[in-house]
Amino acid sequence: MEKKEPSKMAQTIGFLATSASLLYHIAIFFVFLILRVYPMFFYNIISISIFSILLFLIPHRKSLVVLFTIATTEVVVHQILAEYFIGSEANFHFFIFVVGLLPYLVFDYHFKASIPMTTITTMIFVALENFSFPGVYEIPITTIRILKYINVSIAIIMIVMAILLFTMLVSRSEKKITSQNNMLEGEIKRASVIQSAFFKQNVKGLKGWDVSYFIKPMAGVSGDFFDFCRTGNQLDGLGIFDVSGHGISSGLITMLVKNIIHQEFYNNQNMELWEILNKINDRIVEEKGDVENYLTGILTRFTPTQAEMVIAGHPTPIIYKKNTGKCDYLKKTTESSGAIGIAGFPTFYISQYVDFEDGDRLFYFSDGVTDASNEKKEAFGRERLLQAFRESIYLDADSQINYIRSSISEFRGNAVQNDDITMICIVRGNK
Repeated sequence: MEKKEPSKMAQTIGFLATSASLLYHIAIFFVFLILRVYPMFFYNIISISIFSILLFLIPHRKSLVVLFTIATTEVVVHQILAEYFIGSEANFHFFIFVVGLLPYLVFDYHFKASIPMTTITTMIFVALENFSFPGVYEIPITTIRILKYINVSIAIIMIVMAILLFTMLVSRSEKKITSQNNMLEGEIKRASVIQSAFFKQNVKGLKGWDVSYFIKPMAGVSGDFFDFCRTGNQLDGLGIFDVSGHGISSGLITMLVKNIIHQEFYNNQNMELWEILNKINDRIVEEKGDVENYLTGILTRFTPTQAEMVIAGHPTPIIYKKNTGKCDYLKKTTESSGAIGIAGFPTFYISQYVDFEDGDRLFYFSDGVTDASNEKKEAFGRERLLQAFRESIYLDADSQINYIRSSISEFRGNAVQNDDITMICIVRGNK
């Protein structure tokens, strides 16, 4: 897996912490020289030189872990030696506590490495808080107290500065993310408008048909789509399809495959629908390439007394027969298998012929209808949908769609929509 570069926040805090550490070492170098604590004087020369060399030699573009592990080790040794030679009252060990906090600010993408480092430095700090070095060199108590106040003050200032810097950088990141989200939401809204315009169809002028439809995306752009195949004011057929996934990628697939389905439907009118769907499947697999989305759907073609349809992994529609008054889910007399648009996946499509005469009606829907859930996580389900359909069977297509929409909305309550919703009601013969 490709390693990510440290974030700008980590790089900034790391740079400032390194700079502050070098300045502190240079300043304390002169303090030890003035106090004639020569072991620490030479230690600072050596440690500053080695760390400066390592700063340029160690590749830290991909991670700050190695660099700050070395720096932390140097600081721990430095502060323990300083207290050993001068005495614990100078409170040099407060810097060990400070460096133990830095990994959580600079080890992004490597947070697990922060835990052992912080644990070790914390244990060392607690141990030094409860153990006192008397000091090898005799330093005036006033000098030691001044060093104590300086060390504690610098440690507190560094903690406060780190917190302020962290807060500032987080605030900037949040503003940037908010701006990007707003831009993305704007793009999604524009994509939704384009998609809605692309799929919008006038079905009110169809001769001998009463047709209505409703579509509501879950997230701006819908993975559901449909198409009414018509010649002038004659309805030849229709298709309803559901692309896997949600959002812009699914929405783009719908716009690609709509034209494929429409073209193959009319270019192969002498073929049975199952043959046409095979051609549609082959073209979608070829034209969408490596895109993983696939489709389920129903393709229907109407004759004067029948409806020929192929059901490819999609929920079966509800059918109402006027002459018998029977209303139920369509019983499959044939069984197709395989979704649409999966390369290398075996498919088997077969046509089913259904008597469909004046006064009969079909109700197509996507699984977002039956999967709609309420606040108790209960699904609307097939039984409630069938009941709502039966209760509105004597309404025209528009009114029946609205009745079922209201039933779903009332059932769902304040629960969030969890999938794209599409419904089509088609009645043979205008009322």
